[in-house]
Amino acid sequence: MADWLSLAATLSGIRDQQTLTDTFVDALKSNLQISNVWVMLPCQQGRKLCAKDNGQHFDWEVDDFSHPFAHVFQSSSAMLLDPTKLNYWQENAVFVELMNHRKRGESVLVMPLPPGARRTKAILTITGSSHQLSSLLADPQWQSICEIFINQSQIIQDLGEEHRQISVLSSSIKRIRNDEQKREQAYELKNVLIGESRLMQEMREKVVTVAQSSLNVLICGDTGTGKELVARAVHELSDRKGKPFIAINCAAIPENLLESELFGHAKGAFSGADRAKQGLIADAQGGTLFLDEIGDMPLALQAKLLRVLETRTYRPVGASSEVNADFRLVAATHVAMEEKAEEGSFRRDLYYRLNQFPVFMPELNIRKEDVPELCKHFIAEYNKQAGVHIAGIRYAALDLLNRHSFPGNVRELRNLIEYACALTANGEEITPSSFSDRVLQQSSPVAANSDDVNSESYIGVDIDDINNLKAAVQSFESNVIRYRLSSYGGDRSKAAESLGLPKRTLAHKCLKMEID
Repeated sequence: MADWLSLAATLSGIRDQQTLTDTFVDALKSNLQISNVWVMLPCQQGRKLCAKDNGQHFDWEVDDFSHPFAHVFQSSSAMLLDPTKLNYWQENAVFVELMNHRKRGESVLVMPLPPGARRTKAILTITGSSHQLSSLLADPQWQSICEIFINQSQIIQDLGEEHRQISVLSSSIKRIRNDEQKREQAYELKNVLIGESRLMQEMREKVVTVAQSSLNVLICGDTGTGKELVARAVHELSDRKGKPFIAINCAAIPENLLESELFGHAKGAFSGADRAKQGLIADAQGGTLFLDEIGDMPLALQAKLLRVLETRTYRPVGASSEVNADFRLVAATHVAMEEKAEEGSFRRDLYYRLNQFPVFMPELNIRKEDVPELCKHFIAEYNKQAGVHIAGIRYAALDLLNRHSFPGNVRELRNLIEYACALTANGEEITPSSFSDRVLQQSSPVAANSDDVNSESYIGVDIDDINNLKAAVQSFESNVIRYRLSSYGGDRSKAAESLGLPKRTLAHKCLKMEID
């Protein structure tokens, strides 16, 4: 009695399935003086019964009636098999292999757990004398111990499922929070990477994504597209935010000085090195190193940079020992890096190291819908710096900018707006004349030489002569469409897209206004 009570107390305090099963099996062997006890538990899918014996794993299909376990599992009724009856169960090889572990002449008790229940949750199999096994079936204390075991097993399974659901829920909440944080960060980036075009929205999402990783970033794009703004945004959104952001233009420093600038040098390393100098890699320790125009880096220096990225150590020029390096590398270039790698002027292995996460900066010419917002931003910045109030920019001036090709991209637009602000009186709006001839000289020949429209009179509509508003609006619309068609060489698809119209709508307007 004492042993069974002690076992019951022990089983009730266990919270691990394997520990529970091992304790139960060991206790039965010890108390009943038997050699074999197996507990068959259903697998997670419920299709198989699984058991272990001295490191061996056994399993049986629950709907395969070539072994007695399936019969007991389905009927919830115990089976006592003496050696004679066991001779009828030779079809299932796995069952026969398990039975080879019993002693000669022993019977086998296969009973469902919990005993007497309609639904079987596990199978208990014991080998021993027929008399001993028959006595167990009639022992109420034995039945109680079996119930305690299987109930505790069910509690452990329920707790495991509860923990799994909590884990899944926690993961879902974490994912939702991360997604929300990404959206918030992408929204905040609108003040830095300006524009509501699809290209800029995708750009901001990419920046937020890569900032959360530790991958090297290669920013590709034409001069003036804002590659350094992207590099700073990656740094500011990363976990290195509180550390230094160090930028260097590889094309602006002479080749013989670039190595010293990057790696630093020891005192006396070369002529003029009268004192030791810390390099930019050391300055960026813990933070981000931005290498602009990486495509212009000399080949000899490329090999040294590659070694730093691979080993995270470097040696200052003239130094005798190496220094550990901990920085995030962001590089930028306006050249086609794959072509440079193909022609051998840039190391292919370094290119692959840099290009772990590529980011492509779109040209301003292919996201003209962002021009108005950029103009508004640059005017606000100019007002703040100059202490003036430029009221904004007129539509005619915006239309003039929209017809410009912007070879200098966003940087050129910024310079144009600052120039126009300087020529605009305080409290006034920027007009086409505010740009002087800087935009007209660079705009497309078709737009600049058009005889139909005078850009300073709101695209062919002289405001002073308007005496019929409806006719003036129709004339304005007609001239805008003619301009766009001329700008795109008669391509109605591109003209419609630039005006934010469906192609069929533009075709209808052209038919109505007799525009060829």
